[in-house]
Amino acid sequence: MTYLVTNVMQHAQLLEKHAATVGLPGVKAEYVRLAAGNNVNDAVISGAVEIGATGVPAFLLMWAKTRGSADVMAIAPFNNMPLVLVTRNPAVQKVEDLGPNDRIALPGVGVSSQAIMLRMAAAHAFGDANFQKFDALTINRGHPDAMAALLSNTEINCHFSAAPYLQRELAVPGIHPILTSTDVYGGPGTIGVMFATKKFRDANPKLMAAFIGAAEEAMALIKRDRKVAVDAYMAVSGDNASREEVEKVLADPTTFFDINPRGTMKVAEFMHRTGQIKIKPENWQTLFVPELHGKAGS
Repeated sequence: MTYLVTNVMQHAQLLEKHAATVGLPGVKAEYVRLAAGNNVNDAVISGAVEIGATGVPAFLLMWAKTRGSADVMAIAPFNNMPLVLVTRNPAVQKVEDLGPNDRIALPGVGVSSQAIMLRMAAAHAFGDANFQKFDALTINRGHPDAMAALLSNTEINCHFSAAPYLQRELAVPGIHPILTSTDVYGGPGTIGVMFATKKFRDANPKLMAAFIGAAEEAMALIKRDRKVAVDAYMAVSGDNASREEVEKVLADPTTFFDINPRGTMKVAEFMHRTGQIKIKPENWQTLFVPELHGKAGS
């Protein structure tokens, strides 16, 4: 459900609608699923796709790496859904309790939002010098495989999870949370951003305005009409969740979607301070297209 905004955009053809409004009739959006974040990044840099969606840490790595060359820019955040580290180990009640025999499944070891949040939690608990303390415990798994491993008594006894897998896991007796992205951010935080190259943004100002307008309308629809959001998710995602399950996730007050970037500088400052990115952005506006600079970001 991380990508619910794009599900709604696709299902309701919102980009096509907004493109026509700004004088670009006939635009047709194609939504492509790629296997991993690095594939998304490569596709955008190469021009194979125009706009990608990725986690904030992965975007920051690419932003710092391509300064002066491809120059990527975030267009809009696409969710503030909490990510939650859960475990079936009764001895682990907080991250400080994690030991050498625990194994944490997460998507994108060392680069995903979950991986960086785990590093931020380690730095908070044990100091910046120990920010990689839990790296050796992590195993790269997609959410479906991670959930299956967690619930099947394999060596993987922890999962840094996301909806709707999170809700399925927490419904199992003995599975309990030990860390949330809200803990790490100190409040709601942007998990992922949509991005493009500066070259594409500068060459297509009308299309960029249409895309941002479509994203904002999708976010407003999710907030205003849960049925529309559930319809889009069921039609586009391919997930086998029930309508009731999806509606329950959307009813959670900690799950919301809006256009304001939240906590991106906190992540950027941590990654720069610990040497994970070489360049520190001056402020959050440095990372985002000018069309968003008037928003209440951080």
